[in-house]
Amino acid sequence: MNSFGIIDLVMFLGISQGIFLAITLSVVHNKNRSANKILSFILFIATIMLVGRVFHPRFSGIFFFRVAAFVDTLIFVFGPLIYTYVRRLTFNESPEYKNHCGHFIPALLHLAFFSWTLTYSAEEMKNMINNGEFNLIYFIVETLGLLSNLFYTIKSYRLVSFYKREEKNNLSYTQKVKAYLTVFLFGVSIFMILWVISYSNVYFMRIRELSFISYNLIWISIPIFIYIVGFFSLRQPEIFRLPKYAKKKNTKRRRLEGAELTKLKKALEQLIVEEKVYLNNSLTLKDLSEKLNTSTNNISWLLNNIHKCSFYDYINKYRVKEFIEKIQNGEHHRHTLLALSLDSGFNSKSTFNKAFKAEMNDTPTNYISNLNTA
Repeated sequence: MNSFGIIDLVMFLGISQGIFLAITLSVVHNKNRSANKILSFILFIATIMLVGRVFHPRFSGIFFFRVAAFVDTLIFVFGPLIYTYVRRLTFNESPEYKNHCGHFIPALLHLAFFSWTLTYSAEEMKNMINNGEFNLIYFIVETLGLLSNLFYTIKSYRLVSFYKREEKNNLSYTQKVKAYLTVFLFGVSIFMILWVISYSNVYFMRIRELSFISYNLIWISIPIFIYIVGFFSLRQPEIFRLPKYAKKKNTKRRRLEGAELTKLKKALEQLIVEEKVYLNNSLTLKDLSEKLNTSTNNISWLLNNIHKCSFYDYINKYRVKEFIEKIQNGEHHRHTLLALSLDSGFNSKSTFNKAFKAEMNDTPTNYISNLNTA
């Protein structure tokens, strides 16, 4: 039996953290619950893989070989679940998104093959392993597992990129989910990069200097991934998920013309100038469409084609104007800039600074300083 080392300690900590998070996230209410159910399952899978990695080297025999072979099926499940989690966290779909059963065919084939090996006796299996008859199977399984996870990691990145583009067309504020997903996918990417290097070196390059990038390093990346999730997920607030995810079609949106266009422009101007709806720091495109009694597509067309800007930029332009009016009235002498920005409709300091810089090509502090010296 192998001795207990620092790598095992890291993995045991990952196991305990994974169990804690998997249970905690599954019982947290009203905080991205649909997505967190998938995340709990992902953490449960990662925990099982860590348990197998800790105990498998310490035992020998065909029984543990067979158990490990079945556990390896999880590598074909990890990728589809990662994509499902990202999609549920960012987009609001009814019914909630679920991967088609076809995504799990590699996992089913893996289970079917190793179920078939149960027809061999322990002695027959031992001889087959010693004779290298499973080497090709190992290569095929790892290759397919690697390609599968790379495929779903890339799909997840593309989905986040699509979300970032659409967020500005649907929300008047920014959310922390982008930073969270960037870190989350970065953790997955580290695991994938280590796996690619190890795979290439074992089967093709055989560079001795790269031997340190081995299974040990790859398995250490799993608890690190768990720690990343643990640090961010429990603090992640309920987010506004964008409307149902759908790929962009090449067809153009219906063009607004004549009386319909004039009426919508006037109604929008009234909401902005007279009612100051932009002071609502959680204003969304859907909220605005309901107030104007029209579709979100019509408002998007009006903003994109007439005002030449996104919903995010349009609303924050008026918030910046509101802030400047407060400065010109001397309110910054009685209140902090953050308080004035929140009163102007912004929901965070970072959103305010970014919008002010984009609109005025200057920072709020420099603007006020130049105003005082003028």
